[in-house]
Amino acid sequence: MPSPSPDSRFLALRFAAQDATDFGMDDETVRRFAELRDQAATDDAIARELGIDADVVTALVKADDAQALAHRIASGEEPMYPVPEPADRVFDARSGSSAVPLTVLVIVLLGTIVYALVR
Repeated sequence: MPSPSPDSRFLALRFAAQDATDFGMDDETVRRFAELRDQAATDDAIARELGIDADVVTALVKADDAQALAHRIASGEEPMYPVPEPADRVFDARSGSSAVPLTVLVIVLLGTIVYALVR
């Protein structure tokens, strides 16, 4: 029976591990990292158990957090773009309105009709 395809979390963690260790971490270690994270192990405990540097654990934690955030955004639990603070909101303060271009268009059309009739 073929093994199930890896999920997106595993792929993100494996990519981060490959990037941080120059392909020095195998898939089983990546899976063990995910298990330890799910068990709420500290970064130091993960580094000790897996025998990897703290910098590698930090890179994997960042990748795991980013994947979790992407999942929350995709499932609608969190907005993609947070609502800006009231002081940061943008307001349209331009002069005029949508009636101005419409009025100009009507005047040009009437002028063209009058010109065609007079001619």
